[in-house]
Amino acid sequence: MINADNSIKVDGLEKSIIDKCKQRIIAIAVIFFVSFIVVNIKLIEVSKPLKVKHYSDTTIKTYSKRGDILDRNGNIVAISMPSWSLFKDKNKIYDVEKTKAKILNIIPNLDKDKLGYILNEDKNFQYIARHLSPNVAKNINKIGEPALNFEKEYLRVYPYNEEISHIVGYLGTEEEGLAGVEKKYNDILKKGQNIYLTIDSRVQFRVYQELKKGIDLYKYKAAVGIVLEINTGEVIAGVSLPSFDPNVYADFIPTKNKITNSVYEMGSIFKSFTVASALNENLVNKDSKFDVREPLKLKGKTITDYHGEDRILDLEGVFTYSSNIGTAKIAQMVGIDMQYSYFKNLGFKRPLDTGIYESVKPVVIPKNKVKELDLVLMSYGHSINISPMHAISALAATLNEGEYIEPMVVKDEKYINRPRIKIFSKQVTEIMKNYYRNVVIEGTAKKIQSKIYKVGGKTGTSNKFIDGKQNHKKVVSSFISFFPIDKPKYAVFVLLDEPKALEETRVWGRTAGFNAVPLSKNIIMHIAPILGVKSNIYSEL
Repeated sequence: MINADNSIKVDGLEKSIIDKCKQRIIAIAVIFFVSFIVVNIKLIEVSKPLKVKHYSDTTIKTYSKRGDILDRNGNIVAISMPSWSLFKDKNKIYDVEKTKAKILNIIPNLDKDKLGYILNEDKNFQYIARHLSPNVAKNINKIGEPALNFEKEYLRVYPYNEEISHIVGYLGTEEEGLAGVEKKYNDILKKGQNIYLTIDSRVQFRVYQELKKGIDLYKYKAAVGIVLEINTGEVIAGVSLPSFDPNVYADFIPTKNKITNSVYEMGSIFKSFTVASALNENLVNKDSKFDVREPLKLKGKTITDYHGEDRILDLEGVFTYSSNIGTAKIAQMVGIDMQYSYFKNLGFKRPLDTGIYESVKPVVIPKNKVKELDLVLMSYGHSINISPMHAISALAATLNEGEYIEPMVVKDEKYINRPRIKIFSKQVTEIMKNYYRNVVIEGTAKKIQSKIYKVGGKTGTSNKFIDGKQNHKKVVSSFISFFPIDKPKYAVFVLLDEPKALEETRVWGRTAGFNAVPLSKNIIMHIAPILGVKSNIYSEL
């Protein structure tokens, strides 16, 4: 029907038909719009590099980010990076051989037979490869196989590789700490909390490098290097050789941590404890005299000097020239009860709680079984075995105003509140400071002398026991050094297992004065500037 104004009026059946058409058009438009949105969402999903699918199956684990481990300056020494682990679910793979070939093309180091077995298996879940990079995972995803899926994990990365491995430790495939700080603080790190070490990675690097270089020269089979801040008990560096790379866990057998978990006869460095304890008990003084012209004969053993002085020595002379005879006579004055009392206070009766999981208890003869010969032998570092960490922390107490502080590699509340045990008087430590210095000037550590830094120290060399017998061709040499000796702040301990003599030094070259001492000098020359220790040359300008 046409109105007067020429407009068309629709009513009745015609109106009903038109209304239905309008509704259909609107419905079609809505369908097209929704379809457009869905398609775009799918396109976005398809464009993502990874498919992540999680099942309720208990064999599938999800991991949260593990806390970082950092050095004293905030440098990362262990960090967890996102990674992707490839697995096959229960869906059947249409073309196993074709899929296998495509996977091997992307990840060529996989075991072909094992891969084929997994792809043919009808199980809910089986890992194919762990800790893949995003790029590798993206390429696997492009294969387009529905049965291949990814699980987000974290890969533990150790930027310093072998340098700090025995302190930091490493993780297993299930994100559990298996050694070192990683194991000791596993529960804390799993919660995502960071751990701060007392280690200075710069100092650590120099100690590691010098000990590695020393292998070429002295041919030793193992070595330990520790740097300790004696006033705080902070371990600035700790190196154990041979080392390992924790980044290649699947491909290595971890070497033993010789810093805290191996024991050695330390030899003459033990004379430091004997002399200091005798001074502390007023059994001797600086003017005391000791006749070392004749060997000391005890039941079953004759005590001799390695470098016989054939004269009467004062206390400083006994220490400077490392007289076994003189030290033995001092030990007889100290006695077994007092000797063991000092051993206990110096930590020789228990493992150390340093923050490193591995810690060994020293091997000490039970007090009720000690004889006079044992007393004498232990006074100069034989018949008693301690770890390098035991050695450096105890030796530090002979200078640190007589206070023993248990060493620590981690800065936590336990570390901050570590007890200080007063063992030696301040007067004794002043005497010991002069004695350590004289060993460098006149004694067995002359090779560390330098115009740049004033150093004091004590050498130690002991024969190894092989099959229960003393082997005079295989020794352990060690050297403790303190710098700057005028105001001692840092201690450096170097131990070499079976060093060989240089051609020009012949048999004498196996002793600490010819290997551990010059190595310690190299270490100090490199680390002193890092630690802010001014050289004598600089201070005179």
